[in-house]
Amino acid sequence: MAALSQLDLDRLEVDAKRTAVKQVANMLQRPDQLEKVDQYKRRVARKKATVEAMLKTALQSQLDGVRTGLSQLQTALQDVQEIKNGLEEVDNTYKSIANLNDKLKIVRDENTRHRQLAAAVDNLKHISTVPETIKKTADLIAEGKLLHAHKCLSELEMSRDDLLFEVHRQQTSSATDRNLIMQYFKDLDKIYTELGKQLWLVLQRTLITVRREPTVTVTVLRIIEREERTDAVMLKRQEQTGFIPPWRPKRWRAKCFEVLQESMSRRIEGSQLEDRTLDKMWLVRHLERTRKNVLEDIRVVKTLCEPCFPPSYHIVERYVSMYHKAIQQNLHDVINQQLESNEIVSLLNWVNAYTGPDAMGDPELQIDMSKLGPLLGEKMVETLQDHYLKTRGGNIKDWMNNTLKSDQNDWDRNTQPDADAEGYFITSMPVILFEMIEQNLQVAAHIHESMIVKVLDVCVNELLHLSKTFSAAIREYKDRHLVDRSKPKFYVLYMTANINNCLAFIGFAEQLRSKYVKSDIDEAKEPDKFAVLAKTFNSIAREGCRYLLEEVFIDLSSHTSGLLTRDLWLNSPIPVDTICITVEDYSQDFVHLKPKYFEYLMAKQAERIVVEYVKAMLSPSKKISFKSYEERKNAAEKVCQEAEQLELLFRKLAPGVQIPTDLMPMLMEAVKLKDTSMLSLEISGILNKYPDARVEQLVNLLQLRGDMSKSDARQMIMEIVGDENLSKPRQEGIFTQALTM
Repeated sequence: MAALSQLDLDRLEVDAKRTAVKQVANMLQRPDQLEKVDQYKRRVARKKATVEAMLKTALQSQLDGVRTGLSQLQTALQDVQEIKNGLEEVDNTYKSIANLNDKLKIVRDENTRHRQLAAAVDNLKHISTVPETIKKTADLIAEGKLLHAHKCLSELEMSRDDLLFEVHRQQTSSATDRNLIMQYFKDLDKIYTELGKQLWLVLQRTLITVRREPTVTVTVLRIIEREERTDAVMLKRQEQTGFIPPWRPKRWRAKCFEVLQESMSRRIEGSQLEDRTLDKMWLVRHLERTRKNVLEDIRVVKTLCEPCFPPSYHIVERYVSMYHKAIQQNLHDVINQQLESNEIVSLLNWVNAYTGPDAMGDPELQIDMSKLGPLLGEKMVETLQDHYLKTRGGNIKDWMNNTLKSDQNDWDRNTQPDADAEGYFITSMPVILFEMIEQNLQVAAHIHESMIVKVLDVCVNELLHLSKTFSAAIREYKDRHLVDRSKPKFYVLYMTANINNCLAFIGFAEQLRSKYVKSDIDEAKEPDKFAVLAKTFNSIAREGCRYLLEEVFIDLSSHTSGLLTRDLWLNSPIPVDTICITVEDYSQDFVHLKPKYFEYLMAKQAERIVVEYVKAMLSPSKKISFKSYEERKNAAEKVCQEAEQLELLFRKLAPGVQIPTDLMPMLMEAVKLKDTSMLSLEISGILNKYPDARVEQLVNLLQLRGDMSKSDARQMIMEIVGDENLSKPRQEGIFTQALTM
């Protein structure tokens, strides 16, 4: 080992010399540095001295620590030796007194008897007077002197418990001793029960008692707190000894809160003085009485109860919490009675206002509602809302149908329908329905903002259902009129009013959409029901216009059937004059249509008249066949004159209406044309402007001239249009209508 240490020192010395040589070489790299050799020596000498001083100090510190450690080890050795000697002495002493326990058994038994006798002597006064004390306590309870009664009971209970504890401590205790004590004090528990009844009775009437006799409430609370302290002492003794007296812990403080909670629940339930069979507004009255009672009671608690109750009770917060639970339970009981739709609205409105300034949010009360939670859970609220929507949907449907039936009855009246400020005929149905819808939406807004969209959706769906019934009712009204056209007397005017009603429905629906729908509807996810509703009622309005048009042309049927006939038309102005007079006469009723549908009806009327002319010209039955060019020319000029006459009439009645009378001269131009080589040009012009024209119709047109056979006419048409593909879809126009009418 010494040899290894010597080798390490030699190696370290060699390394040190090598390092020193390198340092000296670095310091003396230039000739001028030789002049500083002495300076370098002094610096190295100072550094060496500093290192040696540090080594000496460290070595001295280590030596001092070793010296101190050796001294402490010597002291510890002496202490261990002393402890060993002491333990040996204790062991010898213990062996010498091994039989002392048996010798002291008599003393121990005597001590136990002495302790029991001492306890009996201490409680002798109470033990000997138990019957008298029980009777005295009962009298005190009857007199309302509860504090004195509780003091007497506490002394008796303490005596009983001390005796039971002594019995418990005996190693050879028997159940007989315990039963004997319990039998002797049996009336104690009965009196305690009677005292408890009086306490709970006072607590049930706390809100009344604190106004009249607050000291009674304070007395009850003092007794409860005494019992709580006794409970705490007995529980601590149980941890130490394993003994717990009978009926402990009593937990009267918890019982106090239970009694208060029950009294509040009964007070809330007592606010309901009637039910649905006695008063339709029973729920509104019950909720209002509940609100007033709760606010009044909480004010009493804050002003009168808080000074009476211990601060640890936090009585205001507890009362608020207990009232909250009582109201919750009462609302669930009310909901289980299968509420009607208006009752659901009343209940949800009340729940929404519960935290408002008129209820628990009253600034004077300063109640932190965030700790209480909602009165009704989300699922319960959703269930109520769904039930409301289902019931309200049925009611809305019934109201709408009843309104329509009432309106239908008015259609048969012998008086004209009402008119608005601009003179357009209307009935009250749209206004009644949309006022009803608006009322339902306002009610929904009071329930919850989300209910607005749901109720609006129900209303729109019911309007869509109503539109089908409305359309069927108008159709039935028309069919009934056609059976006897003298009835109803004002058929045209009420049909006019119903058409205007459709426009009113569309306008009201748009108002609802702009007022209650906050965002655009994504038609990719769901159809825009408002657009569907507008389209539906617009379709019904146009259907009504067709019924009016049908009424007009029933009157004109005898005159339109005589168009382009030799006897009734060629030499007589009567047909067109009659048509104009009839149209003008009906227009006096049609002016009561809103402009949108008045123009639509007049346009369809003009178009229908033109169709009748076209049908007469292209009819395969050949109403007329011209014998000469002059006859064709005269007929063509007559058609042109009548076209101008009709155009002037409709320009006067409906200036903004597009009238297709230009087709009549165009067709007759092909009839009166003298040079047949130009016919192909005329036919091509007709086809370019009216592509729905059929080959047979054009053949019939050429045959009307009277100078072409059917085969020649067909050959000419085929040369112009080629083979006709009858299955090819065609744009519907006047020629198509002429075929279908």
